[in-house]
Amino acid sequence: MKKIKLFLLPLPLFLLPLFSSGQDIHFSQLTETPLLMNPAQAALGHEFMAIINYKDQWKSVSSNPFKTFNVSGDMAFMKKSNGNHLGLGLNFFSDKAGDASMGTTTGQLHLSGVLAMDDNNLVSAGIYGGFGQRSLSYDKLNWDNQFIGGTLDPSAPSMEPNSVSNRTYADMGFGVGWFYGTGHNTISSNDAMNINAGFALQHINKPVYTFYGNTDMRLPMKIVAHGSADIGIKNYSLVLEPGYLVTVQGGHHEINAGMLVKYITQEASHYTGRKKPAAFVLGGYYRFGDAFNIVAGVERSAFRIGLSYDVNLSDLTVASKSLGGFEVSLRFMTPDPFGKKGSSNMFN
Repeated sequence: MKKIKLFLLPLPLFLLPLFSSGQDIHFSQLTETPLLMNPAQAALGHEFMAIINYKDQWKSVSSNPFKTFNVSGDMAFMKKSNGNHLGLGLNFFSDKAGDASMGTTTGQLHLSGVLAMDDNNLVSAGIYGGFGQRSLSYDKLNWDNQFIGGTLDPSAPSMEPNSVSNRTYADMGFGVGWFYGTGHNTISSNDAMNINAGFALQHINKPVYTFYGNTDMRLPMKIVAHGSADIGIKNYSLVLEPGYLVTVQGGHHEINAGMLVKYITQEASHYTGRKKPAAFVLGGYYRFGDAFNIVAGVERSAFRIGLSYDVNLSDLTVASKSLGGFEVSLRFMTPDPFGKKGSSNMFN
C-alpha cells in the first residue's frame, strides 16, 4: 500500500492549476511515448525499447487532418550486475496540421542515470537536448490584404514575411523517475506489480518559437507528472494497468487518467520455447474536458501493438460530431513484460 501511495503522490499536486485547456501535441496511449514525456525513462525498468507511434486527427473538421508521428528507441549501457546502469535514447517527432501544413519536427538525444536501490526499486535522473523546426507553406494561405473589393486575388501581395517559412530552435529539459517491480506475470502465479512514476521539466530554455522572430514570443516551459502500473490479480489471468499524465504549460493544462485491463491468454512453453506468451488489452483514458480515449492492444512476447480512438467531448463536438482521432503504436521491449519483475535480474 505504501508503494501505491508513492505512485499517486504527484497527481494531486498538479490538479491545482485548473485554468483552461490546450497543450503541446499529445498522444492518447499514455504509456507508449515514454521519452516524449520524460528523459529519465530511458532504460528505466527495461534493457531496450523501441516504439513507433502514429496519430490521425480531426478528419471530421478539416480536409487536411492533423498527422503526427513519433519514433523512439532507448537502451541500457555500462551495465553493472547490481542493476546500476546508464540509459541512452533517441526520439524523433513530426506533426503536420491544416491546409498550410504547419509542421513541427524535433530530434532529441536522451541520457539517464539509473540506480538500483534494492532488488525491486530503481530511481533515475535524465536530461535531453535537441533541435526543433517549425515549417509553414505560405503559398497555401490567403490573407486579408489579398481581398480587394471583397474579392480574393491570390496574386495580390500578402504583405506577410513569407521568406521566413522555417524556424529552427534548440530545446532542453530534464526529469526524474522511479520504477518498482516484483512478482511474476504468468497465468500460474500472476502476482506481479510494476509501478512507474516520474516528473519532468521540458523546454527549460524557453526557445523562440514564432515565425516572425519576435524574441518575446517563446515556447513556455512545460511541467509533466506521470505514472502507470501493472498490477497482477493473483489466481486470475488479469492484470490492471492504471495510468495518469498531467501537463501544465504557459497557463494551460491537460489531465489524463484511466485504466487498461490485460487478459493473459497464453503462457510461454517452459522447455521448447515454441509457444510465446500472449495477452489482450482493453480499456480507456479520459482527457478531462476534451475526450475519452478507447484503447485496445495485443501483446506477444516482446511485442505490443496498441490501437485507440479519441471520442471528442469538448465544445468542438458541434463541428466534430464527437469524432476525434485514430492512433496506433507498435512497441518492442526487452526483457519482455512476461516473467519475473525486479531490478536485480534485468541483466542476468
